Amino acid sequence: MARKPNCEELLESEGMLAEFFKHSMVGLAIFDQRLYYEMVNPYLAASNGTTIESHIGKHVHEILGVVAFQVEAAIRQVFASGQPVLNCDIAGPLPTKPGGGHWIDSFFPIVDSTGKVHRVGAVVVELEKKRLPEPVRENISSLNDVLRSWKDIARYMGTCVKTVQRWEGSYGLPVRRVQPGKGSVVLAFRHEIDQWLLKRTHDLNTMERRSPSWRD
Repeated sequence: MARKPNCEELLESEGMLAEFFKHSMVGLAIFDQRLYYEMVNPYLAASNGTTIESHIGKHVHEILGVVAFQVEAAIRQVFASGQPVLNCDIAGPLPTKPGGGHWIDSFFPIVDSTGKVHRVGAVVVELEKKRLPEPVRENISSLNDVLRSWKDIARYMGTCVKTVQRWEGSYGLPVRRVQPGKGSVVLAFRHEIDQWLLKRTHDLNTMERRSPSWRD
């Protein structure tokens, strides 16, 4: 039978975890089940263009803006499956970094004594594109901006393929076709999706202010 750690050992472990968060040279965060930040380290706070204090107790959408749609999908997948989601290619503008950024994120389940996932931890590495020659940076930005299938578009927006197809037909989601007609290869640009999301959110908020019962 496994020995339970005593209070002194638990306090020592918590102290080691705090030091690890403080000095790690990659971004680290812990999210609760509501997708609020519980912990974040200095590296990630700086990468997001703000402070540790501004993260704690804030929802992921409050910090990451439209980029949060990509992060939220991965976190929810971990909560649902209990399995890590590794090496997510995350890119786009943040409220505090309008010029945008590019990160590789991995998400891991944190389980309680019953084995249930009750937190999700994130490891984030920001890609330093500024060190690359200008033509290479431009090529990388262009390649990262393209979503090459319905599946990629749905994953980027944190929803399913049927939903993004419906949004294209009903709400003008900016999707392009290589050739006209049903079944054609589709593609979309991240920056156009981000702009559509911002406009859609603004329009919905405006409708709600004008008529609080418009959803009924």
